[in-house]
Amino acid sequence: MAKLIGRKRLWKVISLVTGVLGATLAEMFIRGVYSSIRKDTSPASPFDTTDPRFSWPEAALWGAAAGVGLGIAKVVSARLAVIGWEVATGEGLPGIAD
Repeated sequence: MAKLIGRKRLWKVISLVTGVLGATLAEMFIRGVYSSIRKDTSPASPFDTTDPRFSWPEAALWGAAAGVGLGIAKVVSARLAVIGWEVATGEGLPGIAD
């Protein structure tokens, strides 16, 4: 039982790290895409909703794009964490029956 608890904690740490890394990479990717599309704005302005140049349609479009991008990043990072866990341990996730 103690071994299972240790494996569960390790899995939580690994999944947290991959999630943070995935979100960071997704944000960098979304900023890059936005900057390449919108040459007239500085790279910091897409996330500054207090900027008067940030219109409502642009805010809605940016929110939708960021939501989709971060959702995809979450799924991809979770799958990569599971694959990495299985490769490293040779077993399935702790607490999950096959």
